Amino acid sequence: MNTKQLRYLITIKQCGNLSTAAKILGISQPALSKQLSEWERIYGICLFRKEKRQLLPTEQGSVFFEKAQRILDEQNRTILSMKTVAGAARQRIRLCTAPNRGAIIYSEVYQRFSRRYPDIALELIERFASEQPELIKRGVADIALGAGSISDLVEDIPFAKQELLIALPSSHPLSSRKEVKLSELRDTPFVLQGERHSVRGIADKLFRKAGFDPLVVFESDDVILIDALIRQSMGAGLVSRIHVKSCEEVRYISLDPPEYQLTHLRYPKGHVLTEPERYLAGLLIQHRLSDPGNEPISSLELKGFLETVEEIEKSAPVGPSRLGNYDNAEEAIPDDGKRTILNNKKNTAKDEKGRKRKRSEDIHLDTRILEYIVAIADEKGLTQAAERFLLAQPALSRHVRNLEDMLGIPLFTREHNRLLPTNAGKVFINGARNILKLETEMITPSKNE
Repeated sequence: MNTKQLRYLITIKQCGNLSTAAKILGISQPALSKQLSEWERIYGICLFRKEKRQLLPTEQGSVFFEKAQRILDEQNRTILSMKTVAGAARQRIRLCTAPNRGAIIYSEVYQRFSRRYPDIALELIERFASEQPELIKRGVADIALGAGSISDLVEDIPFAKQELLIALPSSHPLSSRKEVKLSELRDTPFVLQGERHSVRGIADKLFRKAGFDPLVVFESDDVILIDALIRQSMGAGLVSRIHVKSCEEVRYISLDPPEYQLTHLRYPKGHVLTEPERYLAGLLIQHRLSDPGNEPISSLELKGFLETVEEIEKSAPVGPSRLGNYDNAEEAIPDDGKRTILNNKKNTAKDEKGRKRKRSEDIHLDTRILEYIVAIADEKGLTQAAERFLLAQPALSRHVRNLEDMLGIPLFTREHNRLLPTNAGKVFINGARNILKLETEMITPSKNE
């Protein structure tokens, strides 16, 4: 199996027909059709069924494509991690989000972003919303997603609002109400977020307006801990509607008058966002607005970000614009997986040893070669690894050299009579093991049915 084959199959699935996929991939439709038939023969399953001039995945095909996409994601992550370890990562976007829940948002948009821009490292910085504008101004973060008030230090776009609710123990005499005035809770103990948290800032203003200092029995910057203590009825709390989790011990009630928290997108003042940055911003906004607890704040900026996501995801997921220009390639589609190097002379760089370094989209891994690399790591040398596969040692050495040339990063270093993986090699070997496991899961169950 070659990961370029999987990219081609995924493109057919996403396009729903061979003619569109062939145009995106820059090859003829008959050639792609022939390759599809050959791949179905090799894998022993029917991947598509025809329905109203559309190619739709079969039941077996759906399982196959889910694993295939995971293999491609694993390749992207592995190569980007290798570049980072080797100091060769060329681009990055530093995303700043609030602690705890911000990491969940990052994990959910990371995969979609990396599929489109596998050569761009997406780094996470966790800081409270009150700290974000200063970090962006100092150049520590590129884009931030957070709440709080609008800042004049950065470009600040509020795009959603969430109602803040009072969480009351179900035993509280006002817990059956639909609305409550904060002044009515003067004698109620509170569990509150720490002073750096945006909700706490709103709460303090509301308490001052209501004319009393609350009895705070517990406070913490850990919002997950605060939620847990509120659900244990330790005291009343102020909670965003999007974080409400129904339980018997707590009732969530609107304030009278209602109060809202805003969610902002922030980036450097005067900076024009690049296409990848706009796409990331659009993904973050889209993810937030997918929660019904968020009400969108209409604006031209909001519309523009969401349109960017739509336009990019309608464009080729793979193909000439993202897979590179194949005018100088030896072949558009690998034959039997034996050839692992494309002589694409464009979009390359050189490492300190003069190796050409290609973009992640231009690298296509053969699982047979991955097996060789894992064996070398296990055996700590070429001799036993070559014997395992009945190969001549020079042939195995040539496979390693070709792969290193394609990656542009050395995988092994010689120490006495042993071959030991470099740090980048350790990352690659871990990724190779994951890909080989996914390949087994992708093919074996289908053949056993």
